[in-house]
Amino acid sequence: MILRNLVKNITFTSVTSPLKNVVTAHQKKWLRAFFALSLSLLAGCAQQPTVTHKADWPLHQAQLKQLTNYHAQGVFGYISPQQRVTLSFNWQNQPDDYQLILTKMYKTILKLDARPNTVTLTDPDGKTYYGTNAAQLVQQLTGISLPLQQMQDWLIGLPTGADHYLLNKNDQVAFLTKKIAGRTWEMHYSTYDNTQVPSLPTLMTLKQGDLTIKIKVSQWKTA
Repeated sequence: MILRNLVKNITFTSVTSPLKNVVTAHQKKWLRAFFALSLSLLAGCAQQPTVTHKADWPLHQAQLKQLTNYHAQGVFGYISPQQRVTLSFNWQNQPDDYQLILTKMYKTILKLDARPNTVTLTDPDGKTYYGTNAAQLVQQLTGISLPLQQMQDWLIGLPTGADHYLLNKNDQVAFLTKKIAGRTWEMHYSTYDNTQVPSLPTLMTLKQGDLTIKIKVSQWKTA
């Protein structure tokens, strides 16, 4: 649009030489075409083509199931009647364990290490707490409710254990729902990074009652 406006706004003034040469209407038209072509070529050189792909759900699902080692970084927006907070998050996932770190202005608010039958949570003061259920421990100490066990797969767009899910036009999960401990959780997937295989979500919204959690992934690293 900027380039087109630049071409459109080009004006020409009559140029007079000792021989009384004047730029004709035909010459003006040709010069405008020349400028438009030159600018479009420059724009084409400056921009790299984006390669995207449409997923095949059975194949895409199989690829996601194999993705047990990954690292996600981004922003976590927690909105409830009791509190509203925006935190940076760092999620490191491995087959049998995961680590979640929440920070605010470079200060660690929460560090959670979850392993089979053992959960460790470190608070902002460096005090450590232990438990066996990550979601319960986080809820008790911070008031933040999260389906952490399910998030290992839901974060990458894999509807493991979901009661119901829907696919978008690219055969990726657009929505899923699951009842956990009598509460119905919904995950809405807005955008995916379709430049990599498998494609991974970049913008999600997790809801439960009057609780809304917005998740924006700025960087994915996969093994």
